[in-house]
Amino acid sequence: MTSDVSSPKNPLLSSPLAPAGVAAPQREERAATTAGQLAALRAGDPALVVEVSLDADLAGWLEAMGIGPGQTLTVLRRAAFGGPIHVRAGSGGEFAIDAALARSILVAPVTSQGRRA
Repeated sequence: MTSDVSSPKNPLLSSPLAPAGVAAPQREERAATTAGQLAALRAGDPALVVEVSLDADLAGWLEAMGIGPGQTLTVLRRAAFGGPIHVRAGSGGEFAIDAALARSILVAPVTSQGRRA
């Protein structure tokens, strides 16, 4: 008698398990919950600032403009050839951020309610 391990009849194999024994998120969920660089976001993507990896003075300046941990940002447009990224902060301010600076800002996608995905 052979058993088909990919069969949907086997409930243990219908949901992949993480090492801790908890059901692992599906590929789409994993992508939505991972943090990445602001520089990697596409136009129209809203995100929550998780971390700013810059010296204290520059990080403080960005936070004063509304670009700090816990703040939401939306990418409005991206310049060609690795140029600046035009973003809107949750406070309503719009800024052009140098691509190198945007690589130092860690963000996570947010849901339509403004919460981290």
